[in-house]
Amino acid sequence: MGRLRALVFPDPPRAFRWRRGLKISLRAVHALCASVLVGGALLAVDPGRSSAWAAGTAISGLALVLLDLHESGAFLVQIRGLVVLAKIALLATLPWLRWQPALLAAALLLSVLSSHAPGRVRYLVLLGRGRITGGCSNG
Repeated sequence: MGRLRALVFPDPPRAFRWRRGLKISLRAVHALCASVLVGGALLAVDPGRSSAWAAGTAISGLALVLLDLHESGAFLVQIRGLVVLAKIALLATLPWLRWQPALLAAALLLSVLSSHAPGRVRYLVLLGRGRITGGCSNG
């Protein structure tokens, strides 16, 4: 169990040279795609015209999550990871809620608020505090 724990929760968290630049670039693409997607939904644009933006949002979001998980699985027990999981859960309900534009806007607002919260909030480990070292990379 010790090796599995070290793999999932490395201490110190894993790093690589271009992480910051890559995360900033991916976050910019993610914000652009999500903003266009939400704007299209709010303005009742034909959903077919937004599919590329939806794909861009999903792909860039997945890439960001994978980067954070590479750093440490602690991401999933930090505030920032829990917000991402809540956002994914909210977005997963959209097909049953007929793609309510207000819920897309709420997901975007949640993202902006959480990503601009102070680091002491974003990187707070809620579960396993004292036993898990969370990542705190910039970018």
